Amino acid sequence: MITIIALIVVDMQEDYIGSSRGKKTHLYNADLLISNINAKIEQYHKNGDMIIYIQNVAKGKKSSFVNELHIASELVYEKNKASCFTNHELNTFLIENNIKKVELVGIDGNYCVGMSALEGVNLGFTVKLILECIGVAKTEKFIKMKERLLNAGVIIN
Repeated sequence: MITIIALIVVDMQEDYIGSSRGKKTHLYNADLLISNINAKIEQYHKNGDMIIYIQNVAKGKKSSFVNELHIASELVYEKNKASCFTNHELNTFLIENNIKKVELVGIDGNYCVGMSALEGVNLGFTVKLILECIGVAKTEKFIKMKERLLNAGVIIN
């Protein structure tokens, strides 16, 4: 059986990284991050690989994906906790489609992306992060998180 890889785009929503982010403007280099993630989406799309989008709906609020983000599939799952793997529908979809490897991109490396990576490894997935496609608001804190991720078996390039 062929193992399929999936790109999981985490929390690239207007409230977090779009023009309506207000005071959060300084947290990420939004234009560069969106451009890097769009390039990764295009790569997956050209290869015919799966692209899954995750929307954070914690605290009852749900914002749309940032306008500049390329939407290349209709696979959208919601989460209300840090890890996207707390969504059982997502996990079922991954298992049913023989997806054993995932690449996570989005925001934030210390929280939702980082916690998703840790839980993904715990669930038996091979998890890869590409740093140029991960937004990190607190770079000093990410030094410890990166060590934690590597120790857990997350692949970081």
